Amino acid sequence: MLFENRIVVVTGASSGIGKATAQLFLKEGAHVIMVSRNQEHLAAAETALREVSHECESYTCDVSKQAEVQGLFKYIEHRFGRLDVLHNNAGVSIGGGLLDTTEQEWDATLSVNLKGAFFCSKYAVPLLKKGTNKAIVNTVSELGIVATRNALAYVSSKGALMQFTKGAALELAPFGIRVNAVCPAGTESEMFRQDMSACEGGYEQNVRRLAASYPLGRIAVPMDIAPAVLFLVSEHASFMTGAHILLDAGFTIQ
Repeated sequence: MLFENRIVVVTGASSGIGKATAQLFLKEGAHVIMVSRNQEHLAAAETALREVSHECESYTCDVSKQAEVQGLFKYIEHRFGRLDVLHNNAGVSIGGGLLDTTEQEWDATLSVNLKGAFFCSKYAVPLLKKGTNKAIVNTVSELGIVATRNALAYVSSKGALMQFTKGAALELAPFGIRVNAVCPAGTESEMFRQDMSACEGGYEQNVRRLAASYPLGRIAVPMDIAPAVLFLVSEHASFMTGAHILLDAGFTIQ
C-alpha cells in the first residue's frame, strides 16, 4: 500500500474533502487522525470510515485555538513519536462583501482558514522532521487565485493561504518537508450547501448557475479532489514544493 505505516493528520475531516481524503489514505494503509471541532459529526465520520480501515481515530480540536492545536500534536507525539503527513483542510466561509462583512465575520474566517493552518503547521513541524517522505498539503481554493463578489473574507484568507504555502515551503525545504496546495472549485460539502442555499434563488438554482460557469459543466464531488492530495504527499511528487494543483473544471482558464 502506498502509505502503509504512515501517520497522517487531516483537519476538517468530518465531511467533504477532508473525509474523502481520510478515506483514501486509509485505503492506502495509513493511520489517520481525523480532526474537527464538531464532535458529533466527527464521531459519525469515524464510524463510517472504520468500515474502510480500523487504522483511524478522531480528535476534537478547534484549529483556530492555539492551546487546542498544541494539545493535538502533544497527543500525536506521545502516541506515535512522529508525523508523516499534515493536510490542512479545515475551512469556513462567513460574511459577504466589503461593506457588509462584520469584524466578527472577518476574524472568524481568517482564524480558521489562515491561522488554523499556521498553528497546525507550526506545531506539526517538530514531528514531521522525524517522519518519512514528510509533507504538508493545504486546501486553498480557486478563489485563492481569482476573486469573486460577496466573499471578501474568504477570498482574502485563501489568497493569503496560497502565500503561506509558498513561504512555508521555502522555510521547510532544508528539513525535507514539502508544502503544496490543492485549489478546488465548488465542491459538494456541508459548507458548500450552506453557501449556495444562502444565496438568492436557493441551492439548486445556484448550483446550476455555478456549474454552467465551469467549462466541464459540473461542480466537484470530494473524491474529485482527494486523489490530488494523496499525489502531492506521495513519492510521485517528490520534486514538488511550493506548488499548487488547480481542480476547477477549467474555471480559471477562461
